This record gives sequence, structure tokens and C-alpha cells, in this order.
Amino acid sequence: MESNKFAKLRQQFLCCYPVNKMAWSTLQLPLELEEQRALIAATCGHPLNQQYPVRRSYQEAFVKRLMHVLKDHDELHDDIYNSLCGQLAKTSLDAAPAPSIYAYKHYMLQSEEHITLRESTSFVCEGTTGLCTWEAALALADYLLEHPSLLEGKNVLELGAGTGLLGILLKHKALKLPVGQVVITDGSSACVKLMQENICLNFENDSDEATPKCAQLRWHEVKEFPWSQYAEPDLLLAADVIYDDTQFSSLLAALDFVYEMRSNRCEALLASTVRNVDTLHDFMVQLEQHGYQVTPCANVSCCKSHFCRDTTAAVQIVCIKRLN
Repeated sequence: MESNKFAKLRQQFLCCYPVNKMAWSTLQLPLELEEQRALIAATCGHPLNQQYPVRRSYQEAFVKRLMHVLKDHDELHDDIYNSLCGQLAKTSLDAAPAPSIYAYKHYMLQSEEHITLRESTSFVCEGTTGLCTWEAALALADYLLEHPSLLEGKNVLELGAGTGLLGILLKHKALKLPVGQVVITDGSSACVKLMQENICLNFENDSDEATPKCAQLRWHEVKEFPWSQYAEPDLLLAADVIYDDTQFSSLLAALDFVYEMRSNRCEALLASTVRNVDTLHDFMVQLEQHGYQVTPCANVSCCKSHFCRDTTAAVQIVCIKRLN
């Protein structure tokens, strides 16, 4: 009962949702000591966080904000102080070694089902931005969950998959999505290694057919990719891959190759965080110049989202087809 009472804060904590935007207003203050204990148990003390902890600085920030929210309380439960002191003690003990550049995030799905991802604690790491999950991937995941018919019997190829969220989601056995083979790819060897680790985290005892495939695919080397080892793709996915206009020609060449290989009997869903309107527009123009038909797709509203999404920046989703 108590865990349901704090379900939203638990969901937000486990995926490291910004502390200043968390649903603190859902707390019915004042909180009795037992309620305070239950809140800490549902967040810092959650079994997922105990086994695969979110980044230490986030846990510290969460507890400090919680103490601020409860500042008018006469008494705070010892577990709150212990949670904060535990993080500070770890920081002190680990002062000499370099801090880990990786931590975990847990994306709660229906009931107690979840996706656990090992991610970079930094936006740019090991020469790539793909080692953490970006907002556009969550938006595209929402869109696919709201429109499962798009996946019916489709073999899926993801470009620039990063941490592997979308592919892992599509093959999650609890969701029972009607998808065929799922191949998640990235040009970065560091990303491919991370995706492999995340697949192992989420598909521990599953058969090979029940898990997403993982491979390195550099767009400018698309012709050398071992296509014969995989099913022909019917649906391409890509999230947050067009922020760098120097990569446009390589991405377009990769799309051209796949569409020609499939005699245009495939389509793509592209999700992009709108950081620079001109950059986004330029890519859409180039798509049309390459003979593609681009159709905007309606985003899933925040109230229907399956994830805790930070909607500060807009995300655009488009469907890309090519007429014969």
C-alpha cells in the first residue's frame, strides 16, 4: 500500500528524473515517521537501486531535496539521515580513485516490470553521446507502445541505438509486442559494448530468438554490414541522430542503401529533439531531395506517457517512406 502511495516518486527516482521537477506535491504533508521510512524504502532503499544503484550524486541530491520538503517537520526518520550520510561516506571513501563514469537507470513499465540500463553519467563519454538515453528515445518508445500495430510482424532495424532502450523495450516479454526480429546498431564500439551489457541485464535466461540482436553499423560503411546474417528490415528506427549536420550525408547514404535493398518496401520512424530548428529543417529538406515522403506523427501526451519524460525540449517524430 505504501509503495503505491509513493509510486510516482519511486518511478521518477529510479530513472533519475530531475529532482527539482519531481512530483513532490503528491506528498500529503506532514509525513509520519513510518511514512518517511516507507518513502526512503521505495526510492533509495528500493531493491533495484540496491542491486544496480543510480548515480551517487543523484541520490544525494534527492535526499537533500526531501529534507528541504520536510524542513518544517519536528522529526525526521533516521533512514533519511542514513541515506544521506551513506552517500557522503561513499564519496569520502572513494575520493582517491576516479569516480565511475557509469551508473544505472531503471525505467518502470506496467506493474513491477522494468528495463534496467547501464548508462554513462556524462552526456559525452568515450567520444560519443550515445552512452546515455536521450529524450527522443523515450518519446519514440511511447509512440510505439501507443501504436503496436506498426510493429505487427515487422523486422526492426535501429540506427544509432545508443544504450539499446528501444530494442530492449520491443523484445520485453511482459509487453508482448507483435514484433519480429529486432536488430539494434550503432557506429560506436563503446555503444555496442554497452548495448550488449544491457541486453544481458534484461534478458538473463531468454532464448536467442527472444532477445534483440546487437551489431556495429557505421553509416558510411553500410555496404560492408553483414546483411545476410539478419532478416530484411521492414521498419527502421532512429532517435536523436540528426543533431550533427556533418553526419547527414552518411545517414542519408545508409537510408538510401537500406531502402534500395528492400525495393522501398520499408519505412522509418525518426524522433528528434528540437534543439536547432534550422538543422532539423535542413535534414527534412535533404530527405525530400532524396525522394522520401516525410509525414509528421502525433506525439504521445505527457499524461499518457509510459515514462517520466522531461518535456522542456520538444520532440518531433516523423514517418519516412519512399514511393516506388
